[in-house]
Amino acid sequence: MKSKNYLPVLFVLLALGVLVACFPPGSFSWHRFFADHAPIGRKLSFLLKVYAAPACLSFCAVVLFQLQMRMSVGGAPAAVIFPLSVLGATSMLAAFRTMAGGIGGVPGYAVGMATAYTMMSRFYAVRPSGRTLFGKPMVRIVWRGDPEAEREIQMTAARRQWQAAGPR
Repeated sequence: MKSKNYLPVLFVLLALGVLVACFPPGSFSWHRFFADHAPIGRKLSFLLKVYAAPACLSFCAVVLFQLQMRMSVGGAPAAVIFPLSVLGATSMLAAFRTMAGGIGGVPGYAVGMATAYTMMSRFYAVRPSGRTLFGKPMVRIVWRGDPEAEREIQMTAARRQWQAAGPR
């Protein structure tokens, strides 16, 4: 990767750092946070609750919404799509709930969203793997850059389109 490709990433990380520095979580300052004599484990668990919870919830929301959309386009049944939609909406609302106490959770939310969108940009499809686990079929994730899997999916889609058109 070229060095100029790192500039947007560094700019965004700098902006997140400024946001965290200017708006500490809770109703206190960073000086008070570090001056407090509470155990370090308690301080770290507080920071995880403030930053990691919105990050994980927003990450899950984006992944579930994108997965739901891609599986519905692929012809998955409604019994699979609906639970993904409900779980995605629930995790998005829970992420908003974690940020309702103040602006402190916004950096974690932003990191979770950015990470999920970056990961899902490399995601191509979900395919059956042919294996089973406890009698249930397992799936295989196809990532962009796997030319054989992409070609197989495109051939399957073309075959379905040709069958749907019917004989002429």
